[in-house]
Amino acid sequence: MKRRLSRRNLLRGAGVCLALPWLESLSPRGARAGDAGTPRRFLLCTFPNGAPHHWWETAPAFGKTLRGADFKLPRVLEHFAPVKSKMLMISRLGNYTWTKDQSPFIEPSHSRLTAALSTCVDADQLGRALGQDLGEWVGNGVSVDQLIVQKAGPLQATRIPSLQTGLGVKPGFFDERSYAYNQAISWKSPREPLKRSVNPKAVFDALINAGAAGAAPVPGQTAAQARLEAERRAATEKSVIDAVLADASSLMSKVGAEDRQIVQQYLDSLREIEKNVTRVEATMIGCSPVPEPGVVPEPPGPLEGLNESDSTEAGEYRHDDHANVMTDLLVMAIQCDVTRVVTHMLDDSRSEFEYRCIPEDVRAKVGLEYRQESSLHFHASQHGPGNLDRATEEGRYRIIEESNLDFAAINCWLGQKAAQLAQRLDAIREGDGTVLDHSVMVYMSEMRTHDHDAYDLPIVLLGGDGVFLNDAHVAYDPLGSDRQLRDLWFTIMNQYYDLGVASFGDDLRGEPNALLEEILR
Repeated sequence: MKRRLSRRNLLRGAGVCLALPWLESLSPRGARAGDAGTPRRFLLCTFPNGAPHHWWETAPAFGKTLRGADFKLPRVLEHFAPVKSKMLMISRLGNYTWTKDQSPFIEPSHSRLTAALSTCVDADQLGRALGQDLGEWVGNGVSVDQLIVQKAGPLQATRIPSLQTGLGVKPGFFDERSYAYNQAISWKSPREPLKRSVNPKAVFDALINAGAAGAAPVPGQTAAQARLEAERRAATEKSVIDAVLADASSLMSKVGAEDRQIVQQYLDSLREIEKNVTRVEATMIGCSPVPEPGVVPEPPGPLEGLNESDSTEAGEYRHDDHANVMTDLLVMAIQCDVTRVVTHMLDDSRSEFEYRCIPEDVRAKVGLEYRQESSLHFHASQHGPGNLDRATEEGRYRIIEESNLDFAAINCWLGQKAAQLAQRLDAIREGDGTVLDHSVMVYMSEMRTHDHDAYDLPIVLLGGDGVFLNDAHVAYDPLGSDRQLRDLWFTIMNQYYDLGVASFGDDLRGEPNALLEEILR
C-alpha cells in the first residue's frame, strides 16, 4: 500500500520516527498556514525574581500606548530588536486579587507567586481549606497551558501534548513550601504539577522517540521493542539520523527542489543537535532521562546542583551551552509539530545560580564592568541595591533606588536567551508567515522587582497571528486600578484559541474576567 504524504509525514527507521518541518510539497493544494487545523502554539517562557528598573525605562505613562517608532526597547530587552515588529510589551498588570486581603505584598513570595503565575490561584489557601500542612502541601489550579491542551480539540493535538523544560540547575530554598512550586509552572490537575526537565538528553529522547504520548513510536512496534532498539543504537553509538537515512532518500525523490534542501538542512541540524546534547548531558549531575515530563517528586533538598564551571567527571558545566542546546530542542519540537504547547523556565524560582556565564557584551549593555569569572549571584542581587516605589511620579512608578548592575546584567542575559528562541522561530517559514507569527510566546516573571511584589509584572508577548497588537507597549493603570494577569490568560484562550472559556483564575473581589481590549488589534 502506498504511504500517503501529509503535513505530519515522518521519516521512519528502526525504532525511530522523525517528524518533518512544514513542506509545501506535502501540503494539500491551496493550504495556507492560517487555515483551521494549522498549528496554533503557546509558549510560556519565564524568568524568576522580577526585573530591574531598566525594564520600564521606556514605558508609556499609565493608561497609554506607544506604537511603532515611539515604542523604544529598554536596554535589558535590546536583544529583541530583530523581532520588535512582532513584539508587544505589557506593563502594570497585577496578579494578586486571588488573595484574601487583596494585597500585592505577598509572603512567602517566591513559592506563592510562582504557583499563581500560570493559574492565578492561591495554592496556600487551597491547602489551608483542606487542613493541610503547607510545608508538605502540593496543590494548585489547572494552569493556562494545560487548559489549552485539554480544550483546544483534535485539530491541535500532538504526539507530546505539552513540553516542560528549564535551565534551573541550582535551586534555592523553597520558602518552607513544597519543591513543586520551585520547579513547575504547568499543572495538569489541581494535584498534578508537571516538573520541568533540565536534562537536554532526556528532552531529545522524548522528541525523537515520541514516548511522551504513550504510543509506539513506529506502527506495529511496542514500547518495549522501541526501548530495546534505542538501547541498541546507543550501544553501537549509531546516530538516530542514520536510522532513517533510507527513508529520507526515498522522500527526496517525491518532493520539489526547495523542499529537498529543507529536509537536508533539517537532517544536518538535527545531527549537530544530537552531538551537542550528548556533550552537555555528560556534565549534568543528578539528572535522569525520562520519557515524558511527570509529577514533581519530593526534592532531595535545597541548594543542591551545579554552578557555572563546576567540575564533573565529564568536564566543566557551561550554562550558556546548556541554554543554547535547550533552545535547539524547543525549536525542533515546535518546527516538527511534535508539540504545540511549551513552558520553559529559564531558571527556578528563588534561584541561587551564579551567572559567571554572562559575556562582556551583555554586561556592557547595562554598564557593568566585565571581570572574567566574576560571580553574579541571582537571588543575592535581587536583594541588593535597587527598588521601585508604589507611589507614582509623572505617570510612572517612582524609582527609589536604581537597580544594581549585577541584577540588570542577569536580566539582560535571560532576555537574550528568550530573544534567541523568538528569532529562531521567526526564521522558519510556514505558509503565509513564520512559526513565530503562528504562535503566542509570552516572556515574563512572577514578581515585579527587588520588592518581590505581585503588581506591575514584567511581560512581553510575541507573535499572535494578527490577534494582538505588535510593535507596541501598552501600560495599564496604577495599583488599585490595574488589570490582572488572569485576564491576559483569559484573552489568549478566547481570542487566539477561541476556546469559549467562561472564567479563569480566582478574584476574591468577585470581579468576572474581561478581555484586555487594549492589546487586541
